[in-house]
Amino acid sequence: MEKNKKYELVIVELSTLGLLAIALCGFGKKSRKIIHKRDGEKSALSGEEGKLVCAHIDHDKKKRHYNNPNNGRLLTIKEHYLDHYNRHGKNGLSKDDNLATAKGLYFSLSKSQRQELPDWEKL
Repeated sequence: MEKNKKYELVIVELSTLGLLAIALCGFGKKSRKIIHKRDGEKSALSGEEGKLVCAHIDHDKKKRHYNNPNNGRLLTIKEHYLDHYNRHGKNGLSKDDNLATAKGLYFSLSKSQRQELPDWEKL
């Protein structure tokens, strides 16, 4: 994984937590590369740099644009979690799928980062 570390980092980290299924539902390698380049390696919300993930805007997998880079943006893991938390039941995912994704994102954050956030169990 070292050669493509920049774009496969999320899959590596999530798979170590048993969350490979979430990572595999994400964008393909080509789309991730386009999103990273377009967003300038910065979060689309905060402008933060560093550990970023490609996040769907509309999670409805039945729509043709689901994996189109225009349906994605770079977010920090914290921002991605909050997006799933705040749009629970309104983002195109079933409540169960959204809950599983939110839980995975929540536990991929450090303990100190999690203390600042609403608990996924309240979804």
